[in-house]
Amino acid sequence: MVLPGHPGNYSDNPAHPFNLIVSSLERAGADVLFAAGNCGRDCPDGRCAYPDRPITGANSHPRVLSIGGVDTRGERVGYSSQGPGRLVARKPDLCAYTHFSGSRAFGDDEADSGTSAACPVTAGLIAAVRTRWPSSLLPPGQLRTLLRRTADDRSDVGFDHDHGYGVIDAPGILASLRRRAKRVP
Repeated sequence: MVLPGHPGNYSDNPAHPFNLIVSSLERAGADVLFAAGNCGRDCPDGRCAYPDRPITGANSHPRVLSIGGVDTRGERVGYSSQGPGRLVARKPDLCAYTHFSGSRAFGDDEADSGTSAACPVTAGLIAAVRTRWPSSLLPPGQLRTLLRRTADDRSDVGFDHDHGYGVIDAPGILASLRRRAKRVP
């Protein structure tokens, strides 16, 4: 096991080859998303390895969207990892929905769950956006900013380590992009 602070540990080393690859993907126009993780402070699972349970590794990278989870009522699920992030403190970026019926991966009567279910919800929204606004027109960094700015804020202070900038808001991001398109000749 490579401990935090060791150059071989990608979780807190921005110069680690894996983190450099993530940066190069974003520079090439890729939208990179990671699930925030399922070791939130309210998680009863003893396998969570960090006592303060931060968001570690690539899901705390400054050029990715780190996605936490909220249930279908918009409430943060207790296991959804909170920030700060190891590579950048303001993580997670956003939350998306989890605990919904869909894939039947866990059986016909079991809901999809985890930040691993929330992350593809956000990826689907981004894929839909990219059908009209490719990265040549809207670079990944600008799209991340728009997603954060249009999120449904769940705190009194804007960003917080439980929800990031808030829950993704598909109508909000689309309205913002339409306004942007009207301004571009």
